[in-house]
Amino acid sequence: MILITLSFLRDYERLAVFKEAIDEFAISNLDKDLDCSNSNGDINSDDDKKLDCSLAYDLGCGSGVLSYLASDYFDKIISIEQNRSIFKCANKNLKSFDNIEAINQNVLDFDFENYPKADLIICEMLDTALIDEEEVPILNHSKKYLKENGKIIPQGIINSAEPVFMNIDYLQYEDDEYQPIYEILGKSVIYSEFEFLDDIDEDFSCIIEFEIDDKYSDKKTDASFEVDDRCSDKTDYFNKSNDKIKVNGIKLTSFTKLNENIICGPTPMLNPAMLVPFEEIEVNNGDKIRIRLSYVMGGGVETIKTEVLDV
Repeated sequence: MILITLSFLRDYERLAVFKEAIDEFAISNLDKDLDCSNSNGDINSDDDKKLDCSLAYDLGCGSGVLSYLASDYFDKIISIEQNRSIFKCANKNLKSFDNIEAINQNVLDFDFENYPKADLIICEMLDTALIDEEEVPILNHSKKYLKENGKIIPQGIINSAEPVFMNIDYLQYEDDEYQPIYEILGKSVIYSEFEFLDDIDEDFSCIIEFEIDDKYSDKKTDASFEVDDRCSDKTDYFNKSNDKIKVNGIKLTSFTKLNENIICGPTPMLNPAMLVPFEEIEVNNGDKIRIRLSYVMGGGVETIKTEVLDV
């Protein structure tokens, strides 16, 4: 039995896409007749849905709900959680499952050599742009213990950015409980994509080019257009005296690629959008600006650096 909490109920979107990806993995293995097979060939059978001779890891398992969702399909699931208090919750939730072993340990210290290679790694240690959680260092370490045809859920991530003006010059998250004050000033740009089966350099740096969206030029001179009044808490949104547009940040949005068929945007409990400030600049409508963005994946938000290169 899984302990149901308010946060669990708020998390239905994230859990739904992970469940679908886990189900599709199991069906795919049966269809392709890989290392795993079902005794009666029916993934929805109540008699025996487990995949023979199969092992899955749930790394950073939290409360254990993803292990629970995968429990029908594997002979053994190893669920690892470092945080002691969270592990106690997982252990309570999973103790009735004979095929799940819950372990309280840092994944980087776990001895994978004592177990056969896995068919699947589930690792939902995600955060916007992979900055503040250890998804990348954990997978770089553990994926060598996958079978040759093994998979990782999620499969990858797609990161996009938009130029913005925001009323305060420090990092902010946007979710269903907190709504930062900002205006988007250009089209979204995909600045990075990663597949988790690949080796990923944790030290990330790129240059993003934005074009200030010309629709703001029309709105700027339209008396009916009113920028969010809350933005005036810091400064006027447009510098009307010299016809300039102020820009002082970028909005980062991450899309989680569960598999080739499922891509999930931000949800209340998964990868909330992030607003990252940079030095305020003034530009003309239609100008292009280039911003250098760098951070350490898994290193925390304090590693984020931005630099305005040119306008």
